[in-house]
Amino acid sequence: MLIDVAHTRLLLQRGQTSRLPQAGAIQLCSAAGTVWITLDHDLRDIVLEPGQCFATPGDRGVTISALSGPAVLDLRPSRGRA
Repeated sequence: MLIDVAHTRLLLQRGQTSRLPQAGAIQLCSAAGTVWITLDHDLRDIVLEPGQCFATPGDRGVTISALSGPAVLDLRPSRGRA
């Protein structure tokens, strides 16, 4: 998925998954619901509650899943590294 805008809002229903194969350096912020994030080649699991954010390192795939739904995730260009 190519997302080339300053701000994108992603709505996921509970259990729904979305994949960003080459996310680049972006900031992911949960606006509603609990979101589970996994990065390619990274052993960490990131769980965001509403109001929390995570900055991804560049050039990694990202898998996003809604643990509680509906979940709303804001995607913005990152200003720093994870």
